[in-house]
Amino acid sequence: MVAAKRIAALALFSGSVSATGNIIAQYIDSWSTAPRRVENKFFVLFPGYEPAQTLRFFVYGVSFAPISFRWHAFLNSRFPLVASAKAAASKSATASAQPLSDKARAVLKRIAVDQTVFAPFASGAFVVGMGLLEGLRSSDLVERIRVQYPRVLMVGYLVWPAAQLINFSIVPLMYRVQFGSVVGLFWNTYLSWSSAQMKRDQQRKACASNAVCI
Repeated sequence: MVAAKRIAALALFSGSVSATGNIIAQYIDSWSTAPRRVENKFFVLFPGYEPAQTLRFFVYGVSFAPISFRWHAFLNSRFPLVASAKAAASKSATASAQPLSDKARAVLKRIAVDQTVFAPFASGAFVVGMGLLEGLRSSDLVERIRVQYPRVLMVGYLVWPAAQLINFSIVPLMYRVQFGSVVGLFWNTYLSWSSAQMKRDQQRKACASNAVCI
């Protein structure tokens, strides 16, 4: 019961961070693009703001957080940081040197597995999940995967290894999703911007093929 409440709290936190990242991205985008027609007249934070887009990011963040938590739990059990236990058992300098080496190996193994297994999955889940939430047709979804997935994955490799080095080596298990979500505030800002760019590109292509643009 406690675990379920904790995961629910983590999911809400992650959803809120994802939504906040989207709001930041939309705000930045509103200054970098031409003014758009505002269809929503009831909840406008700034010109061109789309609350439905923020809601999609919130839903995705809430949905994906339990998966992320369970993945971190798996890594914690599969590659335990035995160094901390050994270090606590012995106060001598000779005993503490070896645990540091063990801990470093465990952390590096976690990062290697995380970036080779989970990172491609998480990037794909985001691209597909957001496409489905937007109601894309299958052909548009395939095109988005083809174009956006490699971009998101490559940029992720520039961000997450360093973040996960800190996450796995310092942050306790129960706070790892929160730490990831804080880093994810900036990451979700990028993802929101990337999705907006991709959406505009697809709309431009649709306009060009139909020779009509509203």
